[in-house]
Amino acid sequence: MHLNNQTINRNNQKQSQRFASSGKLILFFLMAALLLAGCSGDGSKKVIQVRVRSNRVEAQSPRNQFTPQTFAPAPTQTPTPTSAAKIVEATEEVRPLSTATTIPAPLFTPTPLPLLIPIGRPERIVIPSIGVDTAVQNVESAASQIGNQWFGNWQTASYAAGFHNSSALLGQAGNTVISGHNNIEGSVFRDLYQLQPGEIVQVYADGFRYDYIVEDQFIVREQGVPIEQRVQNASWIRTTIDERITLVSCWPPEGNAFRVIVVAKPLSQMAGRGTSDSN
Repeated sequence: MHLNNQTINRNNQKQSQRFASSGKLILFFLMAALLLAGCSGDGSKKVIQVRVRSNRVEAQSPRNQFTPQTFAPAPTQTPTPTSAAKIVEATEEVRPLSTATTIPAPLFTPTPLPLLIPIGRPERIVIPSIGVDTAVQNVESAASQIGNQWFGNWQTASYAAGFHNSSALLGQAGNTVISGHNNIEGSVFRDLYQLQPGEIVQVYADGFRYDYIVEDQFIVREQGVPIEQRVQNASWIRTTIDERITLVSCWPPEGNAFRVIVVAKPLSQMAGRGTSDSN
């Protein structure tokens, strides 16, 4: 009996050792699987489309001719007298109405009031898709000479976005220009190159929110190019006759040899309705 107990104890110890070894092996495989999953997680990251345009990009492309569109009303169809006659002929018996009801014509046709969009100076800009939420400060330009030509060299705000104070105010026709650093003094526009057409830009002024939708985003070279190219680059921030905002920053993240340009139009123009909610 004593020998049997010893044999059982040895068997139990061997089984415990097997279970311990198998548990360590399972734990090893689990840790290896977690490590492999961590290494392969890059597939879920957002794909960024960076478009560097040629040095001969023309700001006056067809979409930027800035000419108002006119729409001719569709022709209205007037029923011919023969159509009513045919209906009467096809009817076996036409009985007159016992009572006639006359609906008086309205004295006037009310027209809906247009949505009044206030005009304001940008105070805050929010771009949810790239995590931007920063104040907007006024910035000015200083004259600088390149060759025989003089240009306005715009300042850039520190730890905030900068509103070019000679550009259009929010809510009025024109080009509202906002710039920001990409790798110094707050780097508020460091991810501007990640913005894609169709994404939302929100700008606030006096408690009112102006919603814009990105129409175009591209990159142009600024350094080491002829003066004509720099003039073309600068034409994107000039005055326009349509309402838009233009966001400008440098690129790549570790330098400033290129310019990122983002053009966004009011959501009321793109979607056919106004947006006036604020928070």
